[in-house]
Amino acid sequence: MKIDIIHPAHYRDDGTLVQSEGLLGRIEPYLPHLGPLILAAVTGDRHEVRIVEEYHREADLESDADVIGISAQIMQIDRAVDLARAYRRRGKKVVLGGFLPTMLPERCKGLFDAIVVGEGEELWPKILDDIERGRLRPEYRPERPVDLAALPAPRYDLLDRLRFTLPPVQATRGCPFRCTYCSIASFFDGGYRKRPIDNVLRDIHATGQRRFNMCDDNLCEDTKYATKLFDAMDGLGLQWGTQTTLNVAKHDALLAKARRAGCTLLSIGVETFSADNLDAVDKHFNVVEKYAAAFERIMSHDITPLALIIFGMPNDRRDVFERTVRELEKMKVPLAQFFLMTPYPASASGDDVWREGRVEDERLAHFREPYTVFRHAHLSSDELHAGWWTALRSFYSPRSIAERLLRSGAPNRAVNLAQNALFFAKVRSGVHPVYFNA
Repeated sequence: MKIDIIHPAHYRDDGTLVQSEGLLGRIEPYLPHLGPLILAAVTGDRHEVRIVEEYHREADLESDADVIGISAQIMQIDRAVDLARAYRRRGKKVVLGGFLPTMLPERCKGLFDAIVVGEGEELWPKILDDIERGRLRPEYRPERPVDLAALPAPRYDLLDRLRFTLPPVQATRGCPFRCTYCSIASFFDGGYRKRPIDNVLRDIHATGQRRFNMCDDNLCEDTKYATKLFDAMDGLGLQWGTQTTLNVAKHDALLAKARRAGCTLLSIGVETFSADNLDAVDKHFNVVEKYAAAFERIMSHDITPLALIIFGMPNDRRDVFERTVRELEKMKVPLAQFFLMTPYPASASGDDVWREGRVEDERLAHFREPYTVFRHAHLSSDELHAGWWTALRSFYSPRSIAERLLRSGAPNRAVNLAQNALFFAKVRSGVHPVYFNA
């Protein structure tokens, strides 16, 4: 069979697709999702498989594929449904997987020929076999967690080589913490698993690149495993970034090994400078009083910290936006991304907001920036949106960039200046730095 695996784009309010058009969208490195690449790898040689990244080019509704696999997040629901409707009219079998059907199976039933709830790598060959035999079921759920040691190398050869792409490599899956706002905690039910280090090295070599993205949600939490991994990567001439928690700053030796292994950037879920907020979302391992020392220690190893901030936490007030930017500047944090609290269904915090009737915009395609979809206890939707955007403009202003980078000992100064300049250009154009152009 011919199979297209699609990662859909999401819509603007005017019905057009958000895609990497224009200069800014094309020069920024793209971080592909790992799921489609692994599904392509487990598809089997007797099938012909293609990957379609809709943030680069629109899916071909006249494709000669027999099967359409769609891997979607919640914000992509409208596009996923439209694609399914169009392909099913043309006689294709359409299967949906990813966070969308796992978090919202009831919303997806009947809109696709089949949905996959949970990890799908081991189910995918069975689904294809069922399609060929004419016995496709409407829903598939794994009986156990996927055996990570058995996964083949992702099909990196199917990536769009005409774009500046940082291919994804995964060493760990999930996160051991249960922060109440987090969809990762819900998807993996608090599970945290490690892959064989030899398999990770195999995948790194399979990318064919020295630069890549370690797409883990919390790479460094198991310090013994991370130490062995970084030792194995030492001397390979690699450059990569990943995501982890501020707990990594407790381990100088581990940071040193990470840098020797090629780590240049750590995305850190800081979330807030309020201890009350941290308590409210069960993120007790973050200690506000230790933030400054943690950032300083990470930067002392020539690694750039990227602080991830969420506005709209339970105890936020009108001063949170200016205060957050001021604290980040004081600590000379080179990079930050600001998000809006989103009540994802099936997350603990999200379920509370829905149950309390505080969701004011139930359109799931709006469960992303720049939308404020719920009623906050202390901030109006307009205040939350305006404060978030003001924080972006302030942090990525020439004044702030000079203060944080030119007048400090921040690591990787040239690279960080280029990244800050890109974010400045995007913000000035009214574009959230996380997205291409909407």
